[in-house]
Amino acid sequence: MRVKRFFGADSRQAMRLVREELGADAVIVSNRKVENGVEIVCALDYDEADNPATFASALKQADQGDALQRELDEARQRILSGARFDTGLSDNAFQKKARMRQLGSLSEGLSPGGYTPAASEDYSPPPLHTGGSAEELAMRAMQSEIQSLRDLVREQLREQDALRNPTEALVRNRLLSAGFSDAYVRRLLKLLVLDPDMDSKAAWRQVLDRLKGEVQTLDEEFIDKGGIVALLGPTGVGKTTTLGKLAARYVLKHGAEGLALVTTDCYRIAAYEQLRTFGRILGVTVRVVDENNALDMTLKSLRNKSLVLIDTAGLNVRDPNLQVQMGLLGSTQARIRRFMVLPATSQARVLLDTYEAYRDAGLNGCVLTKLDEAVNIGEVLGLVLEKRLPVSYVTNGQKIPDDVQLASPTSLIARFARDVERSEEA
Repeated sequence: MRVKRFFGADSRQAMRLVREELGADAVIVSNRKVENGVEIVCALDYDEADNPATFASALKQADQGDALQRELDEARQRILSGARFDTGLSDNAFQKKARMRQLGSLSEGLSPGGYTPAASEDYSPPPLHTGGSAEELAMRAMQSEIQSLRDLVREQLREQDALRNPTEALVRNRLLSAGFSDAYVRRLLKLLVLDPDMDSKAAWRQVLDRLKGEVQTLDEEFIDKGGIVALLGPTGVGKTTTLGKLAARYVLKHGAEGLALVTTDCYRIAAYEQLRTFGRILGVTVRVVDENNALDMTLKSLRNKSLVLIDTAGLNVRDPNLQVQMGLLGSTQARIRRFMVLPATSQARVLLDTYEAYRDAGLNGCVLTKLDEAVNIGEVLGLVLEKRLPVSYVTNGQKIPDDVQLASPTSLIARFARDVERSEEA
């Protein structure tokens, strides 16, 4: 079997290269987007009975041949330009690359049970010193190729699993498409027993029931429990609006006398003005924390209040002032419960970065916002499931206080199921 990679700016260009070199008998093994375009892996004399190890060996030999050809071409160009060479016995880039491939294969062979997809995801290339020498560039290229080969073998193994259990494969693909992480999906499927002959609808119902049991929510409203509560999160996630909804909800149930609002946002003038407007409408006390009013002293002055809601500054997760805000909450002697505000409209990577930025603040739970604007809540639901983060409230509109409800596993999973069904119908 002959295997070769082709790269092009787009699929059409890459396919033209395939036809020109391998002809119409080539079998496309994989097609994926890469940094500068599209990569297509093709094979001649391809036999479906070949196992992933056979294919990986053929691909390795092809890559080594390409690397050798590049090495020879570079040497030819240096000769034509009159460059001098070190003709000692030290390994060239190709030899080092081949040796590193052998070491990589050896380490996989020595691992218990052979290569597994889970082990591949823990791989991270060793750090390299920055620089532009030919050897360093070759090492970087080699590391990238090894990772690509690992990904390819993992995909081959996953396709074999799909043939063995198509029901499980359908569920996996559906969850991944909805925005769940691969790590969480693997863990979830280990907890389920999905028979290969099971009806797909029955299998999906079983998954939804399991997810309903996985969702953690609070049994009571924290506004009824009282105390001091801070809402955390980056700008634009709906912290101030959510705080206004919760304040109005409290006033309707318990009256305005026992409530106070505090803002630590000194970065935006509109932040305090918006909170002061809420306070004036609801008839509750509003305080601002700044260089003249410390948080600890402000909270002590409000110790006669049953509930104090703190609106923190909305900052980018990479803003150095974020740590100042976190330190501010930790500087007081008062016990503050912290809830992160997560918008259902954000991408999975953004949500994960937000969680990582606020995780060390000691989170008691979260509030999910903008459910009315989200096409699919799978990405935010996947995060709270994977991180075991309790959900306290959800918001689904701009109306105060109507568009905020206590979260429930049943309603969240029902909404998720509807989103998945609509996306598959589209």
